[in-house]
Amino acid sequence: MPKQKFFTAARAMCFFSAIVLTIGSVMSFNHTPRLHTIFPKPEITIFIINAISAALCYYLVIKPSNFFIQALIIYIQAITTTLTGFETLGTFLYESAIVLCFCNGFFKTYIKLKITVLILIWLLVLVGFGYTVIYNNPERGKSLLVLECALTIFFFSFYFYIYKKLESLLKVLVPAKKVQFSNLNLPQPGSVINLNKYGLSERQIKLTMEYLQTEDNYETLSKKFFISKSTVKKDMSEVFNKFGVSNVNELHLLLLQYIVKE
Repeated sequence: MPKQKFFTAARAMCFFSAIVLTIGSVMSFNHTPRLHTIFPKPEITIFIINAISAALCYYLVIKPSNFFIQALIIYIQAITTTLTGFETLGTFLYESAIVLCFCNGFFKTYIKLKITVLILIWLLVLVGFGYTVIYNNPERGKSLLVLECALTIFFFSFYFYIYKKLESLLKVLVPAKKVQFSNLNLPQPGSVINLNKYGLSERQIKLTMEYLQTEDNYETLSKKFFISKSTVKKDMSEVFNKFGVSNVNELHLLLLQYIVKE
């Protein structure tokens, strides 16, 4: 069985996030905030928020698959940075967290309710930001609030543009209609599909996941899993039978429609 890669994109993101938040914690502890904020005793409050966020990021380096904690950290940091005068960074982080939620299937259920809640939260943040900038600079505060609202709309339109661009590029990879080679009760395209629900052995699941991720041939797979090439062929043939396909290309085309998990 192949070793799981430790250095992944998710762990790299969490590790460097932890470094940034550690530095932010030290800076917030040693420096008086440059702005009056709605946070009580901000030199202590912001330090605690950053320190807890950094600790959670270090935890995610070990367990990077915890999407809830990932999103929670980004939302908290987005709100904190916006309300302490770093509105551009905060807006970027908040809408980046929405993109992260979207990519992890958060909006597949109760989409209207969830979007409404996120909009209401951000409106409250804008109210807090407006109070902060107007208190610190009555002459320019209103202009800064208008600019922040414009930034919110800009970042949203930018991410939406990227989404539509990727959608058009990826359409060539995903069949226009649901591809089904058998009478298996498969979920709707775009849903999560768990291979362990289809009577596959642990090794068959690992082989299938490895192929989907790398598209290695049978010989390469046999070396990775320390088994013979004939064993790989036998296992994959059983996978084909389970899903009612004839070969590895048909299997790939079928599973391409789903978010495949073990």
